[in-house]
Amino acid sequence: MIYFAHMQPSPRNPARRRSEIRRLLLTRETMSVEDLSQALSASPATIRRDLAALEQSEGIQRTHGGAVVPGVRPAEQDFAFREGRDIAEKRAIAEAAIGLIAPGSTVFMNDGSTIMAIAKAIVAAGLDVFVATPAVNVATKLAENPKATVCLLGGFVRHTSLATTGPFTETMAAQINADMAFISSDGLSAEGGLTFTHAADAALAKCMVAHAARVIAVTVTPKIGRNERITAVPAAHIHEIITGCADEAKLRPLKSAGVAIRNVAP
Repeated sequence: MIYFAHMQPSPRNPARRRSEIRRLLLTRETMSVEDLSQALSASPATIRRDLAALEQSEGIQRTHGGAVVPGVRPAEQDFAFREGRDIAEKRAIAEAAIGLIAPGSTVFMNDGSTIMAIAKAIVAAGLDVFVATPAVNVATKLAENPKATVCLLGGFVRHTSLATTGPFTETMAAQINADMAFISSDGLSAEGGLTFTHAADAALAKCMVAHAARVIAVTVTPKIGRNERITAVPAAHIHEIITGCADEAKLRPLKSAGVAIRNVAP
């Protein structure tokens, strides 16, 4: 029997429940109806109906007593793992983020599971917004909102992230004048600012920040205080941080550096 510690969406919301079923199947490739029923606190009959719907819309294959996801791509599987961490914090960050977006705004969003949470919130709210992003999965999600204009920044698609990188991506981003940039990084600290593992990710973040009137870092608790190998944006250039970090000691250096923090911790 498999037990799930993190918070799951309400089984009364079919769209969220099916999205979570898909994520669980991506991370484990195969699951039984019994395990899915337990994980989502939904009846087996409900899970079977969801699997039937997902078989039609998502290509999930039903099996005797469960379902599988055929031909899972490593990048998609890795993203599903990351999306399943810090779920409540990411949703709280996303709700705070969309509250800052005025109708008709032009917004940069890079890539990552926290950025995806913001994209989902934009779709749910039906915001009128222009979004430029390198993330193929984020752009696809945003396209579900008929009021959103989505600009997928062209470039070389990295197989590990499903996002575009490189000089073509940066050149395209440099032509856009954004009202704000929501940036998710691999690390965020007072000393290093927004830091990244990959040089291409750092370069694109730096480009977005240079062409945005306001810079907002969206960061889950484990990344606060972490320094990765490349600094893209010094802390002094960040206008605001949205985080759910409840550890005041981790936040104190950033506050001392003069960075405004919007804390969504419960």
